[in-house]
Amino acid sequence: MQTTPDQLLLAKLKTEDGSSFELLYKLYFPSVASYIKQNLGNNEDAEDIFQEAIIVLLQKARQPDFVLTSSLKTYLYSVAKNLWLKRLRDNKVKISDADFILTNYASETLDLEPEKSREEKVENWLLKITRNCQNILKALFFYEVPMNSLMVKMGWKNKHTASNQKHKCIQQIKNVKKKEA
Repeated sequence: MQTTPDQLLLAKLKTEDGSSFELLYKLYFPSVASYIKQNLGNNEDAEDIFQEAIIVLLQKARQPDFVLTSSLKTYLYSVAKNLWLKRLRDNKVKISDADFILTNYASETLDLEPEKSREEKVENWLLKITRNCQNILKALFFYEVPMNSLMVKMGWKNKHTASNQKHKCIQQIKNVKKKEA
């Protein structure tokens, strides 16, 4: 049986070799941080989640029957993603209205005016994105249509596709906001 670089790194991790942890951070942290920042997190959240993912990896790697069936990068990313989604669920982060878009994706660099101005800004941003995304975001945020219902209405094959569509539409809003800033 040939030893892969992932298996060598895993063996070094089991011995808690400090250089192996540094290498993990250098190679795999950026993709985890990017995912978390795109999903309501910040760099500090990403660091916490990545550390938790490494702990999970170490615990699993120390089990005699553990077999790494994917790349180390894929394994860590998946664990980190699941930990982040669990944290969001535990904190009951729920997208419930258009104000959420403004507050979490747009207001970071804006001086917000009175409440009516918020609604006007959101409406203005919505007008600058594709019609399809306007419909998706309005359904999700204004009318609180459950994702499963929207998935059926739009003809999406699965939840992953639906989630990707929602993410792309939110990205459009973010891009519009950046252009205005």
